[in-house]
Formats: sequence, C-alpha cells, structure tokens
Amino acid sequence: MRIILLLCLPLFVLAQSYGLKNFIDQAGRTNGLIKAKALNVKSKAQEIEAAKSAYWPTVDIGADYSFLSPNYIVSPGQTGNAFISANLNLYDGGRKDAILRSKGFEHEASLFEKTAFEKSITLEITRHYYGIKSLKATLHALEERSRELKAQIIRVKKFKLTGLATEEQVDKLQSVYENNQYSIENTKLSIETSEENLKLISGLPARHLKRNYFLEPGKVHFEWFETIKILQANANAVGENAKAIDAGYLPQVNLSDTYHRSHFDDQVNIPLPGFSGDGFLVDHQNKIGVSVNMRLFDKGKMSKESEAVKYRKMALLSQLDQAKREQKMNFRLARKGMNTTKEKMKSAKSALKAATSTYSVLKEKFEVGLADDIAFLDALATKTLAEARYKDTVYDYEVKKSIYYYYAGKDPREFIR
Repeated sequence: MRIILLLCLPLFVLAQSYGLKNFIDQAGRTNGLIKAKALNVKSKAQEIEAAKSAYWPTVDIGADYSFLSPNYIVSPGQTGNAFISANLNLYDGGRKDAILRSKGFEHEASLFEKTAFEKSITLEITRHYYGIKSLKATLHALEERSRELKAQIIRVKKFKLTGLATEEQVDKLQSVYENNQYSIENTKLSIETSEENLKLISGLPARHLKRNYFLEPGKVHFEWFETIKILQANANAVGENAKAIDAGYLPQVNLSDTYHRSHFDDQVNIPLPGFSGDGFLVDHQNKIGVSVNMRLFDKGKMSKESEAVKYRKMALLSQLDQAKREQKMNFRLARKGMNTTKEKMKSAKSALKAATSTYSVLKEKFEVGLADDIAFLDALATKTLAEARYKDTVYDYEVKKSIYYYYAGKDPREFIR
C-alpha cells in the first residue's frame, strides 16, 4: 500500500491545481521584483533611523604619532597624541527636523510603491490566468471539431467506396481537418507560453487552474491610486528638503568638548633654575567650546538650490493633478467597458445557442445527403467559433471586473471568490 502511495504521489503533485489567489499569494512571497520593493521599504526605514540619530551627540577618538628632527625645547623629537571629542548640535535652524520629516515621507512613498506594484502584479496574473482558461476553451472547441471532422472523413471515405461520395469531398474535409490541426498546435503553443509567463511571475506551475471569479461590483467606494499617494508623499518630501536648505541661512550653534593626552620623548633639556624641557609641554588638556556661525553671503547659492527644489515640488503636484484626472477617467471607462463586455457575453451566449442548433440540424441533413459539405463545414466552423467566443467573453468579463476594482483604488485580490 505504501509503495502505491509513493508511486501516485508524483502524479498528485503534478496534477495539483491552484486558484487565482494561490498565484497572487505565492507571487508576494517569491517574486523578485516584489522582494526588491520590500527591501526598498526597509532601506527607507533605516534612513529614518539615521535621521533620528542626528539629534544625538557624536563622539570621536583619534591618535597620531610624529617624529621631528632636529628637535628643540618646545618640540620634542617624538610625540604621541590621543584625543576623545564629543560634539552636539544645539540649533541648526530646523534642518534636522526637516530632513527627518522628508525621510518619513520617502518611507511612506516606498510603502505606497510596494502596494501599487503588488496590485499591478495581481492584474498581470489575472490576465494570464483567464487568458489560459480562454485558450483552453478554444483548444477544447478545436479538438471537438477535429474529432467531428475525423469521423466525417471516415464516413465519407466509406461512401466513396460505394460511389456515394467523390474524392473532392474527401479532400475538402481533409484540408479543413489539417488546417484545424494547425490551429490546435498554435493554440497549444499560446497556452504553454502563457503558463510559463504565469509561472515566472508567481512561482507556481499553471497547468491546472481552479474555477475563480470576481464578485459582481455593487456600490464601490472610490479611492485614489497608490501612484497618486506616491506623488503626494514625494512632493511633501521635496518640500521638506527645501526647508532643510533654507535652514542654512539661520544660525548654527554647536557645543564641543575635546580631551587631549600627549606623550613626549627625546626632549631637549635646558639647565634653567626651576625648569626642565618638559616643563614647557602640557601632556593633557580638556577644551570645551561653543561655536555660533551664520551664512551671510553665498551669492544666492542656497536660495537658488531651494528654489530649484521647490520647482520640483510644483512639478510633482502638477503630475498629481493630471494623475487624478486620469484615474477618474479610467474608472468611468472601466465601468462602461465592464458593462459592454457583460452585454457582449449575453450576445455570445445567444449566438452559441443558435450555432449549436443550426449545426445539429445540418449535421443530420449532411449525414443523409440532404445538405452539401460546404453548408456542413460552415455550420461546424460557426459552432466552433461561437463556443470559443463565448468562453473568451466570459473570461474577459472577469478581467474587466478586476480592472474596474483596480481603477476604483481597490486591491482586486479582495474580491476573488
């Protein structure tokens, strides 16, 4: 029993089917581009922490060694120095505050960028998912047509042996059959291409797909795109950068404390009463200082830099206004496109019903010789096309619903059932 299970396990794994949510969730875990967006978010978070650290004092240590020849009384031949220094910026005109706020907006923008990219990946997966289903429906219709043509070729060949059919009729059916086989192979290639693309995006094999659909949209609350939120956050960040530049014209106040420790060798000693060579040298010293500086003139350098940054903010705000108008337009068009496809689906269903009825009647007539091969082949082609068109419209409607949710500012994944 265990051996049978082990033998069947690979078949079970290969035949395992996945739903639309499975592909989307797996892409979130394995897609390299989504991972890159997540790493960018972490990078921006670390930049915020770095900006916060600017409020703390800095502590530096250092050491040096020098050799001087010839030496003299206040300059020994060999000198070793070590120091430790602490510095604190007491006031910088608000520059640190502006930089911290700017980094916060940049981090916010990176979060929106990650979400926006995930939504676009969801749309791409959805297109491939229903595209594969549509192609498989077309393949199924073509294979049914192939089986029917093959059966009719065998039947007509038998009639030919008894003189009830001609070679021309056999050749015509054979020609249509061969052309249909080409369509089958071409469709298989399209399916394999889409499956490979879906696997590349999501990391899951796409040979067996579950049945999924999107909820019918009711009253959907409209929200702005993440791309619009990104533009707003970037504009805010740029505005704070301008404030950081302007802070350069305000007073800068710094507090410092530096302690030096020195060691001297090879000193020159002068025989003076009460003095020796090292009496002129201080081996340790502590220096506390407060400095205040302010930029008075730079020929407008910083003010022009600030103005350039402000123009960048204006440019981003202009893009934001255009993006809002574009989203509203696409939202209206997505709604109309969805409704149009819904009506198209009804029409395709009626066309399929009519084509199926016509084909059934003509098939019976063709088999008893009351209809020619041209009428039969036309009816078969119409039925095959109607089947493929109906399924294609059904799946296209699901894609249109996902696009509608997308332009409504929603995550389409939330509406998958």
